[in-house]
Amino acid sequence: MGILFSSFQSFEVIMFTQRPIKQAKTIDNVYGSAYYHLEAKDRTIGELRKKLEAKTDNQEWIDTVLNDLIDRGYLKSDKKFAVHFAEMAFNSEKGRQYILTKLKEKGIENSAANEAIDYLVNRDNICELTLLNNRLSAMRLEGFSSDKLYSALLKHGFRSSDVREAIQSHPVASTLASKQQIKADKADIVKEIERLARKLKGKSVIKRELQQKLIDVSQFDEQIEKLEMDGSIDFYQNCQLRLEKKRFDLTNSKEKSKAYAYLYSHGFSSDEIKETLAS
Repeated sequence: MGILFSSFQSFEVIMFTQRPIKQAKTIDNVYGSAYYHLEAKDRTIGELRKKLEAKTDNQEWIDTVLNDLIDRGYLKSDKKFAVHFAEMAFNSEKGRQYILTKLKEKGIENSAANEAIDYLVNRDNICELTLLNNRLSAMRLEGFSSDKLYSALLKHGFRSSDVREAIQSHPVASTLASKQQIKADKADIVKEIERLARKLKGKSVIKRELQQKLIDVSQFDEQIEKLEMDGSIDFYQNCQLRLEKKRFDLTNSKEKSKAYAYLYSHGFSSDEIKETLAS
């Protein structure tokens, strides 16, 4: 019974969401729809027009209602809407790019959006770097990597140069490790060496790749020696397997030089290469 009731509820929700909008029979119905949508939240002229077009295809009614609401102050012009929206965004410590993106989504021309932002910046002496520093100072930075913090601040619409400057000047944010460094600190160097060796890479390439990943290689030589001693890795054999992936004519001196360069570029030592070419 419970399953049947749940299914009925789901069906009822689907039917409700798919119910067609009741079309306006009079202009009063269009006014009613307009007031309803404006009470829900502030809207641009373009946003409200789309709502009303779903209610009626009578453009004369729509234009009459929109113009009347603008004249009576219920509906803001695009310019006034942009100023109001930008003001609220700045008060919430959002940056220019956030404002431009959101206003574009609402159908406001880029020129009107920039004009509104510039007007407020001059009127209220707004400094985005100050807003950014205020937002950063109020944040709890536990669990943030430097990369994650950078991305989080960019999402609030600030310029990348300002974000970098704010992070560098913050006493805690400037000390945050990068995502790569956090991953490197957790890495097991032995497993990393074994993984790269299985890809038939020689010692020098393995070490270089570990360094590029910010993994501590201070114990690299010691770990390599242990792995070779216990037979976990045989770089001489790997060098041979790597060579077999190519078809060099080793009876030809030029081809042999190419083979040497090929193996050397994959990190194998001179001794490993010479023994491989001689075998």
